[in-house]
Amino acid sequence: MAEEWDGAVLAPVSEINEQMLQYLRELALRAPLDGSADGVPRLIAALREQWCALETDAQQRLAACPCLLLDAGFAQPQRWDRIGSCGVMDVEDRSAYFKDAVGVAVVRRTLVLAWHLARANRVTARVLLGMSTAAAERIAACRLADLEALAQRAPAWITPRWEQQPLVWRQLIEAASRRQTLLLRQAQLRGLQLLARAAGQRGGTHG
Repeated sequence: MAEEWDGAVLAPVSEINEQMLQYLRELALRAPLDGSADGVPRLIAALREQWCALETDAQQRLAACPCLLLDAGFAQPQRWDRIGSCGVMDVEDRSAYFKDAVGVAVVRRTLVLAWHLARANRVTARVLLGMSTAAAERIAACRLADLEALAQRAPAWITPRWEQQPLVWRQLIEAASRRQTLLLRQAQLRGLQLLARAAGQRGGTHG
């Protein structure tokens, strides 16, 4: 799948993916050993053992997935109606994923890439980021200062993709960790299908 895309397009996607995967592994390593889920993001709590076992080489294999593994509401245009207003200042959620400086940096890179593709290549934004047409219009109209403010806040709705479907992540992590190339591609294909479905369902939504 990835071979069909220009490396210049996939490279920043893979880089952000790898940074996010390493970040999530660090969250898992810091999670309470007693299994307490208090303040632990859902996907980390559900798959803590798998995240802890995700070594660097497996992260690189998984990061090469031909789509962005972080979701900042790219299929939800209503989220972007609030950017630049006080509405972006959601109530802080202790279980949010990207709260510290490293997490904010990952989100910032993601938003800048999304903003660039929304302005320059919306077809690529739709395929690689799962960005709906309506969301692309709103993201393209954002100021960089608005994106910076959003990254700093890192609200709880910015999550790993398929956050509510831990089975997808279990399959991806296990296939990458075990060097099972065929199974990894099959899991990636399933994820891409879910991504396309979500973008298609909300592509015509305008708030």
